[in-house]
Amino acid sequence: MKIVLLLAVLIISPVLASNAFAHQVDAVGDYRIQIDWKNWPVVAGEANAIIVYVSEMDKSLEPVDQEFVSEKGIEGLKKTLKIKLIVDDANITLPLAPTGVPGVYEAPITPTFSGWSQLNFIGTINDTTINLTLHPKKVEDPSFLQFPSVESNQVEIDDFNREIDDLRGDIRELQETVNELKEFEEEKDVWSGYMIIAAIALSFAGIAIGIASFAKKK
Repeated sequence: MKIVLLLAVLIISPVLASNAFAHQVDAVGDYRIQIDWKNWPVVAGEANAIIVYVSEMDKSLEPVDQEFVSEKGIEGLKKTLKIKLIVDDANITLPLAPTGVPGVYEAPITPTFSGWSQLNFIGTINDTTINLTLHPKKVEDPSFLQFPSVESNQVEIDDFNREIDDLRGDIRELQETVNELKEFEEEKDVWSGYMIIAAIALSFAGIAIGIASFAKKK
């Protein structure tokens, strides 16, 4: 018997879990409440808005089995009802702005996360205190729409920074050589001056080779 119950739990659990994260409509008292994203697909980093539909509940049907009807939409909730979006340990409370359609409100937001979130309702609808939690549909990572896929360029940036540091070092050495050349000129040591000029030329050649090598990598 225990084995049968365990198998039943294993079979049903994924279904329950998926339904828990697909909870976009419910009812509180006489009111039906539904949520959705304004723009699809929902991608992290792109401007969007959470749409909230509030209407009178048809109690002969389950909330999920009926559609929003604007003729039954509840107006005047701008000052009495808000939503709190929760992602991990972060949260933000958003006001609901009327859209011009009775019972339809929106809260503009740009999601910077990917994955699931939680939406809590705060306030009242007429004389009814709202205590409700819904779950907006999943926000996709930007790579969801990238084709071909873009690989991280962090390695290239690190290589670039190292190349720059090397070139700066070469420039410092070159400056030191120039200073030495000035001292030799003051001492009228022509032969040493020629040697240093040759060293400078070699330094320039090394820097040019470094730049060319880096450009080839890019």
